[in-house]
Amino acid sequence: MLDTPREQDFDEIAELASRICETPIAVVNLVGNGRQFFKAEVGLGVRETPLDSSFCARAILEQDFMIIPDATKDTRFDCNPLVTAENGLRFYAGALLKTAEGHPIGTVCVLDFKPRNLSDMQQTTLKVLARQVMRQLELRRTLRERDEAQAQQAVLNAEIAHRMKNTLAMVQAIATQTLKGVTERDAVEALARRIAALGSAHDQLLQQDWTAASLEKVVRPMLLLHGDGGRIRASGPDIDLGPKATLSISLLLHELATNAAKYGSLSAPEGKVELSWTIDDTGEEPVLRMHWQESGGPEVNEPSQRGFGSRLIQMGLIGKGGVTKRWLPSGLVAEFEAAMSGVKAL
Repeated sequence: MLDTPREQDFDEIAELASRICETPIAVVNLVGNGRQFFKAEVGLGVRETPLDSSFCARAILEQDFMIIPDATKDTRFDCNPLVTAENGLRFYAGALLKTAEGHPIGTVCVLDFKPRNLSDMQQTTLKVLARQVMRQLELRRTLRERDEAQAQQAVLNAEIAHRMKNTLAMVQAIATQTLKGVTERDAVEALARRIAALGSAHDQLLQQDWTAASLEKVVRPMLLLHGDGGRIRASGPDIDLGPKATLSISLLLHELATNAAKYGSLSAPEGKVELSWTIDDTGEEPVLRMHWQESGGPEVNEPSQRGFGSRLIQMGLIGKGGVTKRWLPSGLVAEFEAAMSGVKAL
């Protein structure tokens, strides 16, 4: 905190100390590295004075509180240049600033040019103000450590994201080379797209330290890929998803949109999809309900065979089912549900 700018929180404490103790000078003083720095002051007009002539240098050697009614009659200070000077200081009282470990770092002090004393109430108030200063200092240290940790985490996340993308790109390249001779190119392309969907889900999780991802942001890549011209309309409250739900829902939406583009409503120029979700809290536990409804496409029928994509869809929002599908003349309608505890689970 040495050499930091003035802050209103500390200025107000110094002002309050001056008023309550009825002194022309009040200081929030920090001592360190052979110097004393005034984090806040009233009546001095400077931010720093030499430590060798400081009253506070002596005060931090005391237990909790030091009071000098008349410095000219105190052998510790009667030769101090701040006292012997014309219109020099006469009175000093300081409450110690101590860390949680008991280390003294400064004082909240009041000074006057005439001898005087403080009442019990004034002394108690000065000690209380000193504790308030320490709480402010501890708060700032905690916030600074948090910001530093977040900055380090952001660097780490960026590195993880970079390596994850490289890894997925390598997996995709290996899969492409391995399956180069496969005649069913649709299957190869589907694998590549699924790997890309996983990469997108990882990106969303890394933005929140791998603990959560926004449902709106999970939906967005699917809209960008398949929802040109507003053909997919999505609506619902923004919800934080846990890591498992993020991956499951990313793959689920990818498969639904891919199937709609190949066989369903999005394969027709006028086809559309309505995607919506709500939180149902009418039961014992809140439940996330998601609704997918296609319209304007060709007539669809339930597939006679289930491929890997169908099995992914059937796993639902968190990999535990909770899926209802209907193949109507107007298009596929799918309902998904999962308990919010599972949706948010890490």
